[in-house]
Amino acid sequence: MDKTGIINVREHVSEYIQKRKSWTIKNVLSNYFKASNLFANIYREYSSGKDVSFERIRQLSEILFDIKEELHLVYKRLKDPRKNIFEHTAKYTPNDSEMDFIHNVGLLFHKAMVARELSYMIDYYETDADEDYNELKNSYDDYMKRLANLFEKGAALVPPFLRNFSNDVVVLSYFLEHDRYAESVLGLDLSSIFEHLQENAETISPNIKVAHYLLESGWKDRAKKVLYDGLQKNPGDERIRDLLAQCG
Repeated sequence: MDKTGIINVREHVSEYIQKRKSWTIKNVLSNYFKASNLFANIYREYSSGKDVSFERIRQLSEILFDIKEELHLVYKRLKDPRKNIFEHTAKYTPNDSEMDFIHNVGLLFHKAMVARELSYMIDYYETDADEDYNELKNSYDDYMKRLANLFEKGAALVPPFLRNFSNDVVVLSYFLEHDRYAESVLGLDLSSIFEHLQENAETISPNIKVAHYLLESGWKDRAKKVLYDGLQKNPGDERIRDLLAQCG
């Protein structure tokens, strides 16, 4: 395993995808949180009775489309869902937790597209009768609730998805450098997400892993920030304290 957490597996995965996987997943998670935060704001306004513009729903659907496509750059598409058969290509075959997350993103995108079209018809077309408007509005309300439920489920799917990257410093660096944002979106303390990494005293803190990566990349100030944050949450971790002292 290298410093990005890439594992040599029996299935053939192209060298390009192996090299890009960490950065792609980091971008996927960043955009997923962006979409979740955007929808939270949209849904808050919608629930308070304010009008939500078509443009904002379109923005949401476009972010979700990008996430969906980036996941399919790394993972094989499910060719036959009933038989659980994947396409034959030089990509990674998703495990259960990865498949659950991919499925969540796919559902979010397609339901956002439905909400987007309903929003467009409500905003830009005059209906012939009140019953037409009511039918559109009821459908729109239904899909907004469906999206809210899916984002809620998605927040619970991120931690098990992240466990596939417990040694991937590129992915971990996103969470440690955007901890407050990630925590606010997920509604969880990062320590609860990373607790599986601390099952025994020999386990290296994710802060140390990421700090070493940042130092090797020449980002000393960023490494010190990650170590300082780790020490704030785990003041008794002497390994973090020692590495922070070495940074000067």
